[in-house]
Amino acid sequence: MGKHEHVERKLAAILAADIVGYSRLMGLDEVGTLRAIKSVRKDLVDATIAAHGGRIVKTMGDGLLVDFPSVVDAVACAVTIQRGMIRRNGDIGDDKRIVFRIGINIGDIIIDEKDIFGDGVNIAARLESICEPGGLCVSEIACDQVRGKLPLRFVDGGEQQVKNIARPVRVFALSPQAIAEAPELSAGRIASPRSRRGALVAGALVLLLGVAATTAWWAMRAPSSVQVASTLMPSAARPSIAVLPLVTLADAGKEDYFADGLTEDLISALGRFPEFIVRSRNATFAYKGKTPRPDEIGRDLDVRYIVEGSVRRSPERMRISIRLTDARGGALLWSENYDVAPNEVFSVQDEITRRIAGTLAGRLTNLELAKAATKPPSNMEAYDAVLRGRDLLSRVNRTANSQARALFKQAIELDAGYGPAYVGLGRVELNAVTQGWTADPDAALQRAASLGQKATAIDSTSAGAHSLLGSIYIRYADYDRALDEMRRAVELNSSDPASYAGLATALLWSGDVEGAVKNFEISGKLGLIASANDTFILGTAYVLADRNDDAIRTLEGSIERNKTDPYTNAILAAAYAQAGRQPDAARQAETVRRLDARFDSAEFGTLLRKPELQGKLVAALKKAGL
Repeated sequence: MGKHEHVERKLAAILAADIVGYSRLMGLDEVGTLRAIKSVRKDLVDATIAAHGGRIVKTMGDGLLVDFPSVVDAVACAVTIQRGMIRRNGDIGDDKRIVFRIGINIGDIIIDEKDIFGDGVNIAARLESICEPGGLCVSEIACDQVRGKLPLRFVDGGEQQVKNIARPVRVFALSPQAIAEAPELSAGRIASPRSRRGALVAGALVLLLGVAATTAWWAMRAPSSVQVASTLMPSAARPSIAVLPLVTLADAGKEDYFADGLTEDLISALGRFPEFIVRSRNATFAYKGKTPRPDEIGRDLDVRYIVEGSVRRSPERMRISIRLTDARGGALLWSENYDVAPNEVFSVQDEITRRIAGTLAGRLTNLELAKAATKPPSNMEAYDAVLRGRDLLSRVNRTANSQARALFKQAIELDAGYGPAYVGLGRVELNAVTQGWTADPDAALQRAASLGQKATAIDSTSAGAHSLLGSIYIRYADYDRALDEMRRAVELNSSDPASYAGLATALLWSGDVEGAVKNFEISGKLGLIASANDTFILGTAYVLADRNDDAIRTLEGSIERNKTDPYTNAILAAAYAQAGRQPDAARQAETVRRLDARFDSAEFGTLLRKPELQGKLVAALKKAGL
């Protein structure tokens, strides 16, 4: 474990939930699906969990993990949620319904700041995976504890051999019909999540980079959604570009990963030119499958130029069509069709990059153009495996992470000198830690660090490799090394929002508050999808920078989506107090005490290196009444 991390054990009831057919729903209607999920979370799921005393440990793109002090509360919560979903889905077509699988187990778990680990967690996840859509699966021990306390009749499903668990697990199930026919279950009490110590430690260590992709349901948004505020980098200073997802013209369901990967490579290549501002993948992929007008894209993303095109691929040939458009008037500035063999795709990438750069930036030297040159693998199958792995990583769920691991390992076996494969596998290891998919996070972090170091040894100009290492060093609270890696990543790709967010985090903990705010704001301008931890860290930076109105604006938006997070509530209370809004501060402080009865303001800023910043934060919290 990192030297600042506090680990303890406890017995808890663990609820794991997942959305059935999440990838299919996102493929059919990404924006509509995200909107529906946000509505379900806001109107049903989060309130039901809070009412039954649950604590949301983490959310993923297609699921969430919750712990409860009582398995009776956990089961009552699950049944209430499933009954609520039956009502919500009544007037919705089968192809658009949000349907959950839920698994519940009791076990001894390891508490690692905001994460929980152990067989108790793993078994809950496995029970969820074998559950009938709309139903509930519980372990034998959970069923025994509920029997006689809730008016439910579970069906004995016998012993099941579940993945990565050595011993068979006896399963008891409730079908959707049994849930629908069960009486209403009211919460026995209104309970709040239990406390955890070291609030700021937890927020920072779970953040890593603020990348994630992140990675919670609510954080994914259409271009018009709220981002981290930014007033930096005016578009007039440098040409601003959005590379829209390339369209697959054949076998769309099977070949999208290739077109998406090629799009991401072009974004990365153009991002290496400091002459440009390039919008991130997060920002531009919101337009996938859509056909907005150039002026709409230009206005929404604040860009002057748009790159778009298509890919048609067969085993023998590949046709790539590309065009560069002025967003203001829709004028076509340059276009080209490339008809090449598959192994020529890297030279096509370089040619596209050079042509766009030459058109927008005028005369560039050979050295400047060489910075963006693709370093191809020696094996095309390795490249294909990496693109498939990246596609899976973007989905942020356990199954996809496991599948991505296998693909990146395959790529390394095919080409041991291909750096992006090591970066991808390092991200898999990091995801396993941040999302709670490993029982040994310390070993996973060590593997991730080794992979990042290997990637930089292969290609010292890989911004992704340096960003990976920086995020790992943040996890270990090694801020000097994190700063070195993040600064190098930003130097190599000045348009990557994740690297700026990671740099901002390292700057804050090492004591440069103004630098942290500046880099967070740059990340927002570039298209960072702000996670709960991003807004928590940025809000802390704003408070320490005496920008309390900005802190309040940022944190109030996050509170709407994370009402049960005591740490965001605490920073908001401090911001209210510093802004002279004492009644609001007192109300917010009371919320914190209700959510976390053991909240200790003295422990809240322990990751801040400078004692004066720690003291300032503690004073603001005490002023709020905490």
